[in-house]
Amino acid sequence: MAKKKKGNGEGSVYKTKTGFRGQIVVGYNDEGKPIRRSVTAKTAKEVNEKLTEIKNSKITGCYIAPDKITICDLARLMIEDDLNLNYIKQATYCRHIDTLKRIQSNPYLKNTPIQELTYLPIKDFLLSETKMSQSLINKSYIMLKKTLNEAVKRKIIKENPVADLRKPKSSQYREKVRALTTDEEMRLYKVLTTEDVNYSHQMLLSMLTGMRMGEINALERRDVDMGFMTISVNKTMARGIKGEAFVSDSPKTENGNRLIPISVTVKPLIDEILFCAGEKYLFENKGKLVTTSQVNMQFQRVVASHEILDKTVRGRVSLHSLRHTFATRCIEAGMQPKVLQHLLGHSDIKITLNTYCDAFESFQKENLAKADEYFANMGINLNRPKKARAVC
Repeated sequence: MAKKKKGNGEGSVYKTKTGFRGQIVVGYNDEGKPIRRSVTAKTAKEVNEKLTEIKNSKITGCYIAPDKITICDLARLMIEDDLNLNYIKQATYCRHIDTLKRIQSNPYLKNTPIQELTYLPIKDFLLSETKMSQSLINKSYIMLKKTLNEAVKRKIIKENPVADLRKPKSSQYREKVRALTTDEEMRLYKVLTTEDVNYSHQMLLSMLTGMRMGEINALERRDVDMGFMTISVNKTMARGIKGEAFVSDSPKTENGNRLIPISVTVKPLIDEILFCAGEKYLFENKGKLVTTSQVNMQFQRVVASHEILDKTVRGRVSLHSLRHTFATRCIEAGMQPKVLQHLLGHSDIKITLNTYCDAFESFQKENLAKADEYFANMGINLNRPKKARAVC
């Protein structure tokens, strides 16, 4: 049972398994019963600071009572709690705030207290999002349902009004990002290694290691170990609330922390990069961090101006195609899916198999052809003329 520590008349602080929880009375309902607000943090001091903040917000009139709170207010509180409790990193926090801004653009969701929300207006908002990408729809849908479920949990409402609402599908048609063909890759490789192209080192590194561009731009000198011939991937570039670039202290995914072997092919490139590197980061532009969008714009210019792409090949080519190209070449070379999963930093082998299913299927066909040839050499050939069957 949690140990209770009495506060100084303003609330109470509890010791829990993961830290501390505090409560404070913020008002009274129609029956005269107290309405309490709970906060959590790692230390008792942090909890008391949060309780004091609520107390001061009540005095200054900034506090939002439960019967006035909107879905946007509650969503922001949840996001900030997740950040303060270290459940999410700064980069994830910024992405959640971007999603919240999209929801806040709807006057109904921004201004209507949670108790007054109904099914149809929320559904209409999500339907208006169908012109956006499926990724954006998913984020809005998840945030709305998660926030309303939390409102039920906090007894702000009795039930979630959109508990049975299905997630809409995007009306956008976007071609799947594809890998470069071997001919396209060689044309790009020649341009990047023989001409003066900005960010050519980053593009080559992605194409030859499969690292995400955000991971590459966040690399520090200390992440490269020429003794053990490895590159440590442990962080990524992210974008703040105001669009500013910063280095997140964790990679994009939980399994993003990994060691990339420096192969014989990659070593000369790493030597060049280290020679040109900044004092801290491998890639800097006039002392500033390089963003993924900067590299992407240069990549698109190079691809267009040097006629790299074969227009008869279907699929969309983006900067992420460099990562796909590495993975495809590895599959074609016979690399096992589990090894590729680790190199790419995928959390689940299913992601690797599903993302590169076309390449794996093509590789399987090539290997089956080799098996057929082996069977034929053994003398197993079902295409030879068959003997007449005996009449039964």
